[in-house]
Amino acid sequence: MVEKLEKLLLVNPNVEEVSLNNEGIDDLLPLVPLLSKMPNLKVLKLANNNIQKLPEDLSSLRSVQYLDISHNPIPGLGSIFRGLFSLNGLKHLYVDMPYETDEEEIIVSLTSLESFNGTPLTDNGDEDLGDLDDAGADSPGQAYGGLGGPLSHSNVAPPRPQQVQAWHQSVSPGDRMSGNTPPLAHSGSPPGYGGASHLPSLRSRYTGPGGRGSIGRGNADDYNPKINWDPNDMEEIQRLYRAANSVSGRIANKVEFEDYVKNIIAHLHTLLAGEDDPYKKEAEILKVKKIMFEYCFEEISRSSYRFDSNLSTVLTTLQETYGSLLGNYDNLIKSMQSHKDKKLEVMRTDMQHAIQEIEQLMQQMDAKDSYGGGRAPDGDTAQMLNEIGWLRSENEKLQARLRQYEVGRQKLASQIGDGMDSHWADGRPSKGGPKGPSVGRSLTAKQLKEIIEDIYTSKSKFDIKCLETHLPRETMEQHLYTYLNQKYGLKNLILDWAEAIINGVRKHSADDNDVAVFGKILRNEIDEEFRFVQRQLKETVHELLRVYLKGKHPMKGDEEIINLVHKRTAGYMQEEEWVDIVKYMYNAEDSVSIIMRVREVIKEKNPPRRRAGRRNRADPLPREQNSLLYGDFLKVLLDFQLQGHERFLGKFVKLFRQFDADKNGILNEAEFVQLLRAIDPAKTEEEVNALLDLIDPHDNQLINFSECVTFLSSELVKMMSEMKHQHPSD
Repeated sequence: MVEKLEKLLLVNPNVEEVSLNNEGIDDLLPLVPLLSKMPNLKVLKLANNNIQKLPEDLSSLRSVQYLDISHNPIPGLGSIFRGLFSLNGLKHLYVDMPYETDEEEIIVSLTSLESFNGTPLTDNGDEDLGDLDDAGADSPGQAYGGLGGPLSHSNVAPPRPQQVQAWHQSVSPGDRMSGNTPPLAHSGSPPGYGGASHLPSLRSRYTGPGGRGSIGRGNADDYNPKINWDPNDMEEIQRLYRAANSVSGRIANKVEFEDYVKNIIAHLHTLLAGEDDPYKKEAEILKVKKIMFEYCFEEISRSSYRFDSNLSTVLTTLQETYGSLLGNYDNLIKSMQSHKDKKLEVMRTDMQHAIQEIEQLMQQMDAKDSYGGGRAPDGDTAQMLNEIGWLRSENEKLQARLRQYEVGRQKLASQIGDGMDSHWADGRPSKGGPKGPSVGRSLTAKQLKEIIEDIYTSKSKFDIKCLETHLPRETMEQHLYTYLNQKYGLKNLILDWAEAIINGVRKHSADDNDVAVFGKILRNEIDEEFRFVQRQLKETVHELLRVYLKGKHPMKGDEEIINLVHKRTAGYMQEEEWVDIVKYMYNAEDSVSIIMRVREVIKEKNPPRRRAGRRNRADPLPREQNSLLYGDFLKVLLDFQLQGHERFLGKFVKLFRQFDADKNGILNEAEFVQLLRAIDPAKTEEEVNALLDLIDPHDNQLINFSECVTFLSSELVKMMSEMKHQHPSD
């Protein structure tokens, strides 16, 4: 092929068209240097070859305007895109792509294209294409079919597959057998191969209003928000769930999902029916789609863990990143709404001031006219009176809208507050739960602990933001709903998940100390910082076990000690190990209490067996007497620590609830002062004010239970000491 092109260069280096159709070419790279020596080359036809990719740099073919690479086994856009992009003068392109999206990408990216596969992208696309065809036909010696032969219509690339049927209907069988095809401008030619095209401009589909190229450039005034949930939306969600369920394949999940969707859609219809703003309606619809997407994505992440834990981790990270991105958009919209509200408030205030000034002027004018014998107002005065009336009317409308917005903004907060009250009554979860539909979630202990850790993490980040913005800290109870609102958005889902979490706390508190601590923090029975004390205790026990094993096995290396520690923490501890740790950590009195409790747990976990003549081979091998699971031992210590902390805070909790008038775990300044006086009546006014400046430096008048415990720790220790002196038997 190279030799034939070299001969062509010798015959006519100024050739304008080269047709290399049906030449078995599989690599274009060796031909590019020769083609680049044809300065007037405008048309290059490479149809019906074995080309799978284009060279990445075709910029040397500066004059090429027409390129036909159709009917080649091109696998995808990536194999040809760089080469096409380097053809700066390319106007007409024929190519078969495996995906329609690849064709769309070409149309949008190659802005110089005037036609694509024969369909014009601009108004003059047909004319330019016709000019190129005419130039090849009317200029002898300037166009070559094959290699050096005159261009004939039989050398034109065959039509695209989707054009063949329509083309065959207008060409006789005899013509097809003999290869005599109609002229390019014939009415029976395949669309896009000469002749006028009646198809609309393709580029307008992608760069016009609503097309791909118009993203971010459309006219906002022409945007019509979506205000209804239609069957197409449901089909999108069902398709997504089918894909997710194909990974897990669990029927139970499908039933749960159908109930889940049913409740969400029912709630959405209620919201849409009560909302007048079309943009807010679409916002609710998009929020529902986001929630359902996250549900399906979570299902995929969980199911993929069985096959590849790393993939599951990646998917989870991807979901969290995507959710965070959408959350940022949601926050942006809320910020824009807040900014708009502030501007409206300024406008309302300015309008009221303007009306007051105008009314004062009118009063002065009325007083002046009274001296003029009650003459009728002149034209300027009458016009001013009309304007005042209009301003008053507009002001009333504006104020009405502001009031309506304020009521709507507070509605969710009040409903959520009511929902929280329905869960907890007198410090205990209520049996009835929230009203309305419920997905009936039942959380396992593992699921619940993962959610609790997530809430703790969210709370820590939120506390930092509050500190930076001088806002009051939330209680853990409040942040539970803040967390659920950020994660799910819809009131029904918030309350459903809150009910599931609270029911889970009630169910698993007796068996899991972490859950019990979370429940007591929610109910303001202990401070939320106590969770760090428990975490430190776990780390201390783990380290003491390592030190003990290292001392017992001094000849073993660090790796072997680590394996021993892992074996103990995943299984049983021997009596000498746990006894040594208890005695090291606690004083004699507490050590005795803990050791007795551990022995009780061992008896509970290992009831005596009835005698048998021979031990069943299926029975597990006997283990050392008085050994117990590491988890059970750790729970004894954590429970002991928790009970001691509850005793320490017992009197303070009663005092706090006495002064917490609305029972929400928050005190204002006056209530805090009363609490402080009850704890330590000897406090001077200066000491009280100093504590107030410390605990509420920005005068938010919102001091929560945990802050009181933290900042009044010395007062609480003093109060406990006095109680011991008064009641030594306790």
